[in-house]
Amino acid sequence: MRLFHLLCIFISLGLAVSSLMVGWKQTFTAESGLVELAGLMVFALGAVLSVAWMPKGALGKWWPIPVVFVLFCLRELDFHNAFFTPGVLQTRIFTSPVPLWQKAVSAAAMSGILLTLVLLMVRGTRPLLSGLWRRQGWAWSIVAGVTFAVASVLVDGADRQLAAIGVALPHAESAIWTAIEEILELGFALSLIFAICRWHDRAAHSAAPSASFVSQA
Repeated sequence: MRLFHLLCIFISLGLAVSSLMVGWKQTFTAESGLVELAGLMVFALGAVLSVAWMPKGALGKWWPIPVVFVLFCLRELDFHNAFFTPGVLQTRIFTSPVPLWQKAVSAAAMSGILLTLVLLMVRGTRPLLSGLWRRQGWAWSIVAGVTFAVASVLVDGADRQLAAIGVALPHAESAIWTAIEEILELGFALSLIFAICRWHDRAAHSAAPSASFVSQA
């Protein structure tokens, strides 16, 4: 867990310094702000750790874990809006007047992502439920991360959603909602890192096969 603690300290100090130097709005709400950059770095770290700490021979089954972290990195880089107009992962591309090959590339990319998520859910649901039943920290951290992710989706565009029903937020409040969304997304990323670190510590200090997430069918 030392790595996780150092990561939290590093991010906290970075956010504090950035807020003092460029202001909290730039730090917490800008696309190039430190919160966005921190989220990208945390997801990248998750991809590296999930491969480095994967038990020998397990990557063939559990490759969706590092791949999902890579997908989160690409999302932070706005990969879904890149390459084509509409973006490669925008469903509008199938009804847009674009070349057929672009639609084919988008369909292949979406299919690959869907396959990865389905395999992760099919293979990971049983170990996750087992971990929750046994009150293992890594499993509950994943639940906390999912909660953060759902909350960030609900908060995202709160000003636009309220405007649709005739409620206009002042600009300052809109920035606060954006900052909350970004903090929740960072919390989601950190929760996943916490889960990896907790699982690694548990597996490293236990000879029982059941201590390992990847050993559970």
